[in-house]
Amino acid sequence: MASLGIVDWKRTASQYVAILQSMDRFETNTIKELSRENGETVLAGTLRGTDITDWYAIAFDRNEYEFDEARLRARAALERYREASRLAYNSDYRY
Repeated sequence: MASLGIVDWKRTASQYVAILQSMDRFETNTIKELSRENGETVLAGTLRGTDITDWYAIAFDRNEYEFDEARLRARAALERYREASRLAYNSDYRY
């Protein structure tokens, strides 16, 4: 999985969206909601040429959060992602 960071921010009428990877990295029509909790929606899809599901973007409800708070929450979500990835990698490693 990629080492993710925010590559762009989009604003819709209802959401702030932190884009984490280029859409080109994903199989066509695979991006969908992975989780939704506390005003945060994680969108994920299948990485091109693999069966791996990875995060594409994190969206935040504009009615619940100001942009600065959405930015902070996006950073926190990325830390959770990195920690989960690190734990998954370490559990796959054979000593």
